[in-house]
Amino acid sequence: MRKKGVISLVIFIALIVALTFIFTDSWLEHTMESAGSSIVGAKVEFDGVDFSLLHLRMRWQRLQVTDPKDTWKNLFETGKTEFALELEPLLTKKIIIDNLQLEGLRFSTKRETDGKLPEKPSKPEEKSKVVLAVQNELEKATAKMPVMNLQQYSRKVNVDSLWKMIDLRSPQKIDSLKKEYEQKYANWENRLQTLPTEKELKGLQSQIEGIQVDQIKTVNDFQTALAKANRIYKEADSLNKNFKKIKSDFQTEIAQIKTSPDVVKQWINQDYQRALQLAHLPEISVKNVADILFGRQIINKVQAVSGYVGTARYYMEKVKSTQPKKKESPPRLKGQDIYFSSKRNWPKFWIKQISLSGVAMNEVQLAGNVKDVVSSQAVIGKPTTFAVNGTRRDQAALKVDGTFDYLGEKPTETINVNFQNMPMSNIKLSDSPILPYKFQQGSGRVNSMLQFQGSDFLADVKFVASGVRFDYSDKPVGLNPRLVEITRSIAEAINTINVQAVAKRTGDKFSFSINSNLDNLIYNKMKEIVSGEVEKARQQLEQRVRAEVEKYQKNLEALTAQKKQELQSRLDLAQAEIQKRTDEIQAKRKEIEDRIEQEKKKLQKNLENQAKDKLKDLFKK
Repeated sequence: MRKKGVISLVIFIALIVALTFIFTDSWLEHTMESAGSSIVGAKVEFDGVDFSLLHLRMRWQRLQVTDPKDTWKNLFETGKTEFALELEPLLTKKIIIDNLQLEGLRFSTKRETDGKLPEKPSKPEEKSKVVLAVQNELEKATAKMPVMNLQQYSRKVNVDSLWKMIDLRSPQKIDSLKKEYEQKYANWENRLQTLPTEKELKGLQSQIEGIQVDQIKTVNDFQTALAKANRIYKEADSLNKNFKKIKSDFQTEIAQIKTSPDVVKQWINQDYQRALQLAHLPEISVKNVADILFGRQIINKVQAVSGYVGTARYYMEKVKSTQPKKKESPPRLKGQDIYFSSKRNWPKFWIKQISLSGVAMNEVQLAGNVKDVVSSQAVIGKPTTFAVNGTRRDQAALKVDGTFDYLGEKPTETINVNFQNMPMSNIKLSDSPILPYKFQQGSGRVNSMLQFQGSDFLADVKFVASGVRFDYSDKPVGLNPRLVEITRSIAEAINTINVQAVAKRTGDKFSFSINSNLDNLIYNKMKEIVSGEVEKARQQLEQRVRAEVEKYQKNLEALTAQKKQELQSRLDLAQAEIQKRTDEIQAKRKEIEDRIEQEKKKLQKNLENQAKDKLKDLFKK
C-alpha cells in the first residue's frame, strides 16, 4: 500500500472517530429537543436517540411533543422511529430522507411531568395572514352563537302561591260601577216622580167627560166646549212630550249601561294579564338549536385544523423557490443554449415518504403515509400528500387524506376526514344543557372537508347518527329536577340526528351556517311539554280571576236588569195611560168639531129655507 493512501485512510478514520465523539447521541438529543421546543412553544422530548454516523441512520425510541395549550398533555407522541440520510445530498448540506418509519403514533396522551417552558417574550404566531383572517372570522362567528336560557323553564307554575300575590282590581272597579249605577237609578226614580200622577190623569179624564156634547144646543156653547177641549188637549200633549223626553233620555242611558259588560270584560282581562306577567309564564322561543348544540364545537375543530394549515402555509411562503428562471427566447434564426436541470438539484430538505402507524380515537389502529415533505415543491414538481386509514374492532373506520399544493399561483390546502360506522355509546354529543346525556347506543358517521385556496376558504362538515338512544343513568350536574325532566323528554324523542355545518370565505365575505333536524324536533318537543303546562296554568289563573270577579259581576248585572225592568215598566204604564187620555181628549175634540160642523150646516140650511120662504112671500104680494 502506498504511503499516501495509508495517510488518507488514517485521516478519514480519524475524522469519523472525531465526529463520533463530537456528535454524541446525548448531544443530538439535546439539540433536537431545543430546536423542537423552540418551534412548538412547549417541551419536545426525545428518548433513546441513536445516531450512526457510519451508516447515516438515526432512530429514537420515543418522542413527546407537548400541547402548548395544555402542557400536561402531549399533542402527539411516537414510539420507535427510524430513518436514514442519503450521503451524497448531505455532502452539499441538503437533507434527503428516502423513508421515515414511524411507529406507535398516539394523540392527546397524558404526560408525567409538566411540559411548560420557562416564560419568554411571546412571539407573533407563525401563521399565514390568510389563515389568521379566517380564524378571526371564525372567532366572530363563535361570539355570535346563541345561548339558550333553560332556567326560564326550570319551575312549574304554582297557581296557589301565585294567587296570594295577585292584586285584583276589577272587583273594586265593578263595585264602584255598581254604586254609580245605583245613583243613576235613584236619579231616575226622582225623575219619574215628575210624570203625571193617576190623580192628575183622572182629573183630565173628568174634565173631558164633563163636556156633554149632547146637551150643547147653541153654536156658542159648542165654541166654548171646543175651547175647553183644546185646552185639555194641550195640557195632555205637554205631558206626552215631557214623557217622551224622559223616555228618550232613559233609553240613551240604558244603551250606555248596556256597554258595561264590555268594560267589565276589559277590566277582568287586565287583571288576567297582570296575573300572567306576575307568573312569568315562559314563551316557547327555541330557535337555532343546531347553533346552540354544535356551533362552538364545530368552529373550535375547524380552527384547530386551520391552525396547522396556517403554520404549514406560513413556512412555505417563506421558502423561496429554487426553480431556475426561464431563459428569454433568442431571436429567430439564431442558436440558443439548452439548459438541463441537474440530477443533483436537490431541495434543502426532503422527506420522500413517512410510513406511520399508531393508535388514535379510542384504539383506532392507524396506518398510512405522508409523501414529499419538502422545503420547496417547485424543485421536485410534486405537492405534499398524505393518506391515513384506521380501523377498530367494532368496525369503525377512519380515513384522513389531503394535499398541500404550492406549485400553482394560488396555494391550495385540502384535508378530508371521514369516519364511518362510529359507535355512539358513551359519547356526549354536546356540552349544552339541552342534551346533557351520553349516548347509550347508535351509529354515526362524519364526512368533512376543509380547503384553503389562495385567500378563499371552505369547510363543510356533515354528521349523521341513527338508531340513537341516550343513557340516563348519570344525572346531569347543575340541573334541577324540572329541567332534568324536560331534557330527558327531549332526548327520548330523538332517534336520528342530521347536522351540516358550512363555513365559507370568498374575498372579504364570510358566512357560517348550521342546519339540523333537531331544530324543529326540539322546538316541537319543548312546545309540547311546556305549552301544555303553561296552558294549564293560564286556564287555572283565568278561572280563578273570573271566579273571584263573578260575584261582583253578577251583582252588577242583577242590579241593571232589575232596575231596567222596574223603570221600563213604570214608563210603559205611564205611556199607556197618557196615550189613553190623549186619545180620549182627541176623540172628544173631534166629536165637538164634528157637531159644530153639523150645527153649522144645519144653521146654514135653516137660513136658506128662511130666505126661500121670504122670496115666496114676496112674489105672492
